[in-house]
Amino acid sequence: RFPKAIFCCHLTLEKGLKALYLYYSKTQPPRTHSLEFLIQTIPGGIPEKYDNFIDLLEDISVKIRCLPMLETLVNDISEETAQMIIDDTGDFLSWIRGLNL
Repeated sequence: RFPKAIFCCHLTLEKGLKALYLYYSKTQPPRTHSLEFLIQTIPGGIPEKYDNFIDLLEDISVKIRCLPMLETLVNDISEETAQMIIDDTGDFLSWIRGLNL
């Protein structure tokens, strides 16, 4: 249950970052799931307070895509961790919206 919610958070941020990529580069974003790559294309980057969150989300999302690792994650991700990621995703999206682009 929680890995699926976290995967949706990753997809949500990926779409938001791809929108920023499109805005700044005026070209279609590449086919990538790497949040780090997309962040590197943003002039000035992102606020430092999101660094640990992005690292955690990237780490979990890679494991979610690998079936043997997914089975382990089902037991390892607590409700509290999932809720933190969901909350941080909302906060990050608010930051994107706040750019008023």
